[in-house]
Amino acid sequence: MKRQWKLWGGLIISGVALVLALAGIEWDQVGLALRRADWRYLVPAAVSLLAYLLTRSIRWRILLGPKVRLAEAFAVTNIGYLVSNLLPFRLGDPARAVAIGLGGKAKISAALSTIVVERVLDMLMVVLLLAVTMPFVGQSGWMRETGILAGVGALVVLAVLVALALWPDQGHRFLRGLLSHLPRVDAERWMQVLGGLLDGLAALRSGRRALGLCLWSLIAWAFCVGYYYGMIRAFLDSPTLLMATFLTCAIGLGMAVPASPGAMGVFHAFARYALVLPFGVDAADAVVIAFAAHTYQYIIMILLGLWGLTRQNLSLGRLRADVTTTLTEE
Repeated sequence: MKRQWKLWGGLIISGVALVLALAGIEWDQVGLALRRADWRYLVPAAVSLLAYLLTRSIRWRILLGPKVRLAEAFAVTNIGYLVSNLLPFRLGDPARAVAIGLGGKAKISAALSTIVVERVLDMLMVVLLLAVTMPFVGQSGWMRETGILAGVGALVVLAVLVALALWPDQGHRFLRGLLSHLPRVDAERWMQVLGGLLDGLAALRSGRRALGLCLWSLIAWAFCVGYYYGMIRAFLDSPTLLMATFLTCAIGLGMAVPASPGAMGVFHAFARYALVLPFGVDAADAVVIAFAAHTYQYIIMILLGLWGLTRQNLSLGRLRADVTTTLTEE
């Protein structure tokens, strides 16, 4: 029943967001925006998106360790996006952990903790980009307060993860003591799971690997900005890098909102108002950019995800069943 409520809640939020994204649009202006578009810029946008996915895979491989090959990390990264785009409940990240675990080169629990580290680094990158762009942006609405809150939260979580990585024995003792005081909890069983999670933080113990994580995070998000710049340039004559960076931040923060698979509606609403409010982009142009950017990356990620499933000899149905079983057990 709870899962059904979450599903319907996401669909309702997506529906409301889609209405907001399309509110007051003049459809003849939408047609005009499509006719005058310079579709050549879809090529550098696609290159930037592929580079973004590749650099994310490089960063994830640093966390997973040298046993996992880059090609495998890239394939499984794309599988994660495929699952998130097609299935409810945002199972993309658990699906990645399960898919990489099925290869036998990483524990599922350890892979899950690497994904937590990834998400924290992503949030810090979004907040960093927001800090760089905010002084030059006019009306930003909720973005400033949300960015500060997200940044503080991400720093706190990162500090906890680094502490657990640097002092694993103390972390084990703390977690065991905490679990022993919880009623009706099998402390030993949970310690096995949490022990695997702590193993996934090993990369944070090395200064060199930690520096690599930060560097590849910066590069990955630079390519993400490049993707949105290419998509904006396809429809606007003189976009700025500031516009693309702010759009990246808005979408990055907006993806935390519960939504349907693929963040339908939510993506479009956040993208529209990130272009209209601070930069005065025409609403029709902003909606066209939002739908074009979402559709283009959706198609590319679906195709790459299907390739990833083929490479890893997996099916979407089997992976979904394995993810459900893993989450139920853990």
